[in-house]
Amino acid sequence: MKPSRPARLASLCLLVASLVAPLQALADGTGSGKKKGGGADAAVADAKSGFKDALADGSAKYAARDFPGSIQAFQKAIELSPKNALGHYLLGEAQLAAGNATEAEAAWNRAALEVTDKEAALKAKVLFVLADLKERQKKWDDAKTAWQAYVDEAGKSPDAKAFPGSGQSRQQKIDDMQKQDKAYAVVRQRIADTKNGNVFTDMSKAPPATPAPVPAPAAK
Repeated sequence: MKPSRPARLASLCLLVASLVAPLQALADGTGSGKKKGGGADAAVADAKSGFKDALADGSAKYAARDFPGSIQAFQKAIELSPKNALGHYLLGEAQLAAGNATEAEAAWNRAALEVTDKEAALKAKVLFVLADLKERQKKWDDAKTAWQAYVDEAGKSPDAKAFPGSGQSRQQKIDDMQKQDKAYAVVRQRIADTKNGNVFTDMSKAPPATPAPVPAPAAK
């Protein structure tokens, strides 16, 4: 089952809050026990503060269903911190909400490249949305592979706060659906072979004929 938009929004907001707080500490100079200095240090702090503000702006616009505005805000955040996976992940969410699946996939693929093992929760989230998107695109084999990557990550890191059972369940549903589709394909082929009221038009596919009974020998 795909997550509803309210559930997806709530999850997004929680993730943003948990990952942006450390950025705010660094921007304020409290994360490392040092206050902001001048020059390069101040520029870095300003960039991190701007990144946080852009994420907050994008998240607010997402919640207000202003998806074009949300996309612009997250793109601004990425310009300020292109190596930060969170900006790419959130851009993907906004792109998907706007109906741009291709752009969402591109953003999430970039997030998957940038995310680190130290960002276990974000990494699991990126793997989840990529697998979910493959399902939406009906790329079943790719989806199963993507769900396995999510399951592996969920089992590897307790900090990921992920659920391997969820990924396994989605894999099983895909397997069941593929088996059902295969069975339906046989039925559809038989229907296609049946034309103008004939049971089989291709004799090579007709069931074998029942042999005629052998007559009993005549009595002498």
